[in-house]
Amino acid sequence: MGTGANRDTSALIKDTFLQAIDTLAKDYKGSSLTDIFITVDKESGEVAFYDDEENKISEVVIFNWIDKVDELNDEDIISSLRSITEELDNEDKFSSLDIYKPFSVNYSDDSFIVIEELLLINEDSIMKIDNDLMEKFDREFDEFLDRLLKE
Repeated sequence: MGTGANRDTSALIKDTFLQAIDTLAKDYKGSSLTDIFITVDKESGEVAFYDDEENKISEVVIFNWIDKVDELNDEDIISSLRSITEELDNEDKFSSLDIYKPFSVNYSDDSFIVIEELLLINEDSIMKIDNDLMEKFDREFDEFLDRLLKE
């Protein structure tokens, strides 16, 4: 795949993401928007966007991604989705949404189990998540809980 194909893929996903944001801005059914989920079907090539009530709000088929179960790994998908999400954030596209913070954009599987958090918008400051830091917090929290439960 040349870089042209990658650029097209990014542009398609970004346009679809913008449609999703637009739909949510006009027509969100839930009470407060806390998450957007993005799923990728590596057989059909479908990239779909869902609100936090698991309603599909937009989708696109990426022809370069059809039947790529073996070649298309999560790291590549995450890297593409993260750069698109950050671009949209830098262009302030999420500001049209009535979001409830912390708000996150997640890459998830089709059961809405988060594989990777792509963006987290907290109180007026946007945090890029450092996975090592999160793992360290998780570990420390688990140890803390273990100590509490033993007492």
